[in-house]
Amino acid sequence: MTIRYSLVLGAAVAAALASPSISVPIHAEDALNPGFVPNTGQINPGTPPQSSSQSTAPSNMPTQEEVRAALMAPISKQPSTGDASASTTGKGSQDANAGPNAAVEPPPSGPIGSFGQTIPAKFSKRNDILDHVPTMAIPLPLNAAQRKQVYDAVMADKSPSVADADSLRPASELSPDQALNGMHPVPESVRSIDGLTHLSYVKGKDRVFLVEPATRTVVDQISL
Repeated sequence: MTIRYSLVLGAAVAAALASPSISVPIHAEDALNPGFVPNTGQINPGTPPQSSSQSTAPSNMPTQEEVRAALMAPISKQPSTGDASASTTGKGSQDANAGPNAAVEPPPSGPIGSFGQTIPAKFSKRNDILDHVPTMAIPLPLNAAQRKQVYDAVMADKSPSVADADSLRPASELSPDQALNGMHPVPESVRSIDGLTHLSYVKGKDRVFLVEPATRTVVDQISL
C-alpha cells in the first residue's frame, strides 16, 4: 500500500512539473508593479532612475559681503518683552567702558523672550540673511583691518599660489592635491587674531582661502 501511494504521488508531482499550463496567479497590483516580471520568478529587476526631487534653480544665497555685514551687525543681548514699539522707539544701549566708535546695541525686539540671535527670520533681516547660508560658509568675524592684515601676510608669504584655487568657495572641500601641495599654516604674524590660530590657508591669484585643516574645508575667503 505504501509503495503504491508513493508511486502515485511521484507521478503527480512529475506531471505537475512538466506541465507548461501551470502558472502562478497574477494579481492586478503585481502586473502594474514595474519591479515584477510574471512567470519568470524575477521580482526585483530594477527600475529606471527617478529624477531628483530637488530643485535645480539656483539657491537664494546672499553674497559674502552681505553675510559678513549681517554677522558683524550689533544685536540685542536682552530678551524681548514682546513690545513691538521697542524696535522703533528704543534708543539702544552702549557699554560705558566702550570706545566712541563702538556699535550701539539695538533695543530688544521680536517675539517675547527672543534675543538678537534667536529672533525669527521674518522679524530680523540679519537672521534671514544668515539662515540662507550653509553653516560652514559663514565667514569669520574679522573686521576690515584684520582681513587686510591677513591678506597682506599671506600674499607676502613665499608659498606659491594654487593654480585651480579660484574654483574654491566657502564650504568647499580641498582636493587631496590642493591640501597636500597648497595648504599651509597661517603666517605667524596673524596667528594671534581670534579664530586663526589653528587654521591654514590656500593662496589664489588674488584671494586668500582660510581652511580648517582637519576637514580640508574652506571656512572663509578674503579678497581686497
